[in-house]
Amino acid sequence: MQNLNKGLRTLTSLERLELEFDCDEKVDWFAEEEEEGLFPSTLRSLQIGRLNCETIDGAKWFGHLNSVQELEIWNCPALRCWSDSGLPTSLQSFKIVGCPALQCLPDSRLPSSLSDLRIHGCPLLKKRCQRETGEDWPKIAHIKCISIW
Repeated sequence: MQNLNKGLRTLTSLERLELEFDCDEKVDWFAEEEEEGLFPSTLRSLQIGRLNCETIDGAKWFGHLNSVQELEIWNCPALRCWSDSGLPTSLQSFKIVGCPALQCLPDSRLPSSLSDLRIHGCPLLKKRCQRETGEDWPKIAHIKCISIW
């Protein structure tokens, strides 16, 4: 995975990236001492699917992505939590699909630039995002288009 980390960062003109993993092993993308993000900062759209990990560290994975407008995380059944928000301030569309173990959204309020949030196949998250009563509702109440089922 170390070679992948360094290789992706060198693609400085890359604007759209879709990663689909097909492995049973848990993935640890970052060593503790890793300072730089995995993805090139030029990305506008990022989709990550079938990732076998329990935690996403938003600050390390996405914090440096100043141009990302679309982020999609899909079909990650082991994913349980976000250890830090770190979502790009440029984010406009955020989709989380098929992550049944995901227990909550990132800790802080989602970016003010976010206008479209779609959550599907995430029953624990669905309950937390219920209008007015869910624990995560204050984090998403400012978003124009919210679709949760």
